[in-house]
Amino acid sequence: MSARKPASRRAAPRQSTVSKAPPVAVPVSPRTAWRVIVGGLAALGGTAAIVWAVAAGLPRQATLGLATASSEAGFVVRQVEIDGARHQPRLSIYREVLDGGSDSMLLADLEAMRARLVALPWVKDASISRRWPNRLHIRIEEREPAAIWQHKGRLRLIDAEGEVLPVPDLAKFAELPLLVGADARLQAPGLLKIVAAQPELAREMEAALWVGQRRWDIRMKSGETISLPEGPAAEAAFLRFAAIHRETPLLGRGFVRFDLRLPDKMVVRVGGEPGQPVKPRPEPRTLQPAQPPVAAVPQADPPVAAARAPGPAQTASRSAGPHAQTPQEVTI
Repeated sequence: MSARKPASRRAAPRQSTVSKAPPVAVPVSPRTAWRVIVGGLAALGGTAAIVWAVAAGLPRQATLGLATASSEAGFVVRQVEIDGARHQPRLSIYREVLDGGSDSMLLADLEAMRARLVALPWVKDASISRRWPNRLHIRIEEREPAAIWQHKGRLRLIDAEGEVLPVPDLAKFAELPLLVGADARLQAPGLLKIVAAQPELAREMEAALWVGQRRWDIRMKSGETISLPEGPAAEAAFLRFAAIHRETPLLGRGFVRFDLRLPDKMVVRVGGEPGQPVKPRPEPRTLQPAQPPVAAVPQADPPVAAARAPGPAQTASRSAGPHAQTPQEVTI
């Protein structure tokens, strides 16, 4: 009698200790995802076919046929997204973009669209891109208002390049400087660049007059006039005035005009009667610690500080006569 062999036990399969990640739910139905994939491949194929047709010199009818086929597949412009337009009316942007004669995404001439957009008054630059399958994205860079131009009693808003910007109401731009003169708009870029380089003086500029079709007179908010020389010398003269003003403040002290037309010199006209001193130099403000309130005590009026008389390097010319009102002129 043969002994029976013991039955061999199979080793139980080891279970993996790595937990299976739960399936990720795609927020798009499989049918929609398939249509997007097929549509994208069709768009690439259609674009390649049109490029090949144009390069090969095929008749325009064949190219239009390919574009029509892609349009029937759903590749037409249905949405136009616009970013950056604050002052330029959006309706005018839509009109220029959709004025191509075809709504096909493949036939959309982006360069021609951009050229039409840049021709709009508020648009400084523009970029257009396709967002498949049916959107165009437009980014607008608008011009920044820089001044108000006055000519023949009419006021117009302009940017730093002198381009006229149409607006229904100028009230919101009342703080911008006023430029007066027939050709002030054309000369505005040079002046605004010179003034912007000196921010402390740019904030005090109220207006500028284009004099004799050759130079500028700048009117400050405190009442003074700065006469600049002609041509390239204007920038150096204004820079020299800014340096003097930083060392010794000149605005708001009763001066009438600062004439910078002479090379390396400044002729200062002082208002009032001859011999009347100008206002003292303003002292910088200093913060004082809080003091307890005390009873007010009547005091005599403080003495009026007088400005220093012109030094040896200064010459003055005054009008003759006891009743003369002509301002004094001091050459520095």
